[in-house]
Amino acid sequence: MRLNYNYFKWPIKTRGIIAVSLWCFIGIVAFFCSVTGHRFVDWTKDCVNVAYQKTGRSLKQIEVNWLTPTHYTKTDEILKTIHIKQGVPMDQIHLADLQTKIEKLPWVRTAVVERYWPDTIKITIEEKMPLALWQNSRQYHPLDEKAQIINTTNQLPADLLLVVGPDAPKHLISLIQDLEKVPEIYQYVRAAVRVSERRWNLKLFNAEKGLEILLPETNVLAALQRLDEHNKKEKLLKRKIASIDLRTNGKITFKPIETQKPKAKKK
Repeated sequence: MRLNYNYFKWPIKTRGIIAVSLWCFIGIVAFFCSVTGHRFVDWTKDCVNVAYQKTGRSLKQIEVNWLTPTHYTKTDEILKTIHIKQGVPMDQIHLADLQTKIEKLPWVRTAVVERYWPDTIKITIEEKMPLALWQNSRQYHPLDEKAQIINTTNQLPADLLLVVGPDAPKHLISLIQDLEKVPEIYQYVRAAVRVSERRWNLKLFNAEKGLEILLPETNVLAALQRLDEHNKKEKLLKRKIASIDLRTNGKITFKPIETQKPKAKKK
């Protein structure tokens, strides 16, 4: 292989400039890769930050607001997640990155991060709201208002609706929508159990007793409205009934509460 000697034909001045430039580049790279170079970069950043602080265009406060009065994400958790300190130049804060980090938190549905000059970052949080607690294979998972699992270990409200069954989340929203149309029944519902992945059994409890409602596979709303109508007339939920069967169209079947007969006294 023949070497190209064109470089050695260049003027000495040109070769000198190229050599000096190359060594300067190597020196700069080596400097910034060294410990001293890293310290120089940090010192430079500190100087820039101080300059911004003097101009009043550095971060002084972070405001966190929620769209609902009840929230499960703590302010400290949000600040720890975004990990930015006071004194950072405002124009060096990447709002989209902060939003992405916040929205990875288990309870956060959406986050809006805004820059308010000269020194404030405002964060507005919309959280997921717990709708029910899903029991499946001896494990419990909180579900949000879209019946999606919330990956959290936070303490949950004690009055959450308990739903049971492998396919319960898939059919939960439809059941809730039907129950909301019969509020006098819905207020006593404490659990909903899927039976053979085909229909629901509801567990009701009022101040006096428990009660089971057997719902049909289809026309659930019509069955609930029929129950609601009879309850208003006959006060079914207050009677001594163990279960109400609504599975047969147009009919209501009751099962009374079994009471123990008093034992006969020995003579």
